[in-house]
Amino acid sequence: MTRFLCFFSILLPLLCAAPVHAEMLGYFTASTNYLWRGVTQTDDNAAISAALEYRFEPGNYLGVWSSNTNYGDRPSYEVDFYLGHQLDLAQSNINISARHYYFPSGGKYNYDFEKEKWEDKESSSFTELQMDVTYSGWNVGCSYSNNYLDSGYSGYYIELNYTYQITDELPLTIHFGAQQSEAIDDYPEHMVGDYSATLEWKNFFLTTSNMTDNIDGRQTDEVRYVFGWNAVVGQ
Repeated sequence: MTRFLCFFSILLPLLCAAPVHAEMLGYFTASTNYLWRGVTQTDDNAAISAALEYRFEPGNYLGVWSSNTNYGDRPSYEVDFYLGHQLDLAQSNINISARHYYFPSGGKYNYDFEKEKWEDKESSSFTELQMDVTYSGWNVGCSYSNNYLDSGYSGYYIELNYTYQITDELPLTIHFGAQQSEAIDDYPEHMVGDYSATLEWKNFFLTTSNMTDNIDGRQTDEVRYVFGWNAVVGQ
């Protein structure tokens, strides 16, 4: 939380600048699963999420996002608070943000992601600093936390995405990601990866996802498929 407050103090002058244009956006998603970096957050059950975001010039935004969760047969929910700044430079877009993950009913999962070992905390939270760059269909991102998964260990996540426009209304996004932290204490070099492909059509999407390690509970041997529907209010 301390790093989140420090980042907020740095970004505060930008957020307080007189807005040239401001808008409030609402996001809604219903899907057959909630995957976060390859790991199901709903025990492979359906998820409903919503977000409210305030955007104002020049490129600033802040918002809150929430979804239902289920860790080890403990139905609950997650609430994320985030703020950031987007910079358009030539044909590229640079996005810098901070995101605070809060789980009011306990820890999301323990270090090795095994259900039977999920910690039973009253509540948990952690903060990430995030940055990504988008250029000509390519997107590269990195996230860092000094308390990854509320484990007491630092950790980072890097990702590479590419979006190919099959048609104007049919984009295909390929994703590769890797996370490293001592919180992942039973995997060589404390690292595990995920990869996925997402096909979108209008407000609908279909995602297929898997991970680089299927042995110890992070993922079943079967590839996960997620079907969902998105809506944006305010655009």
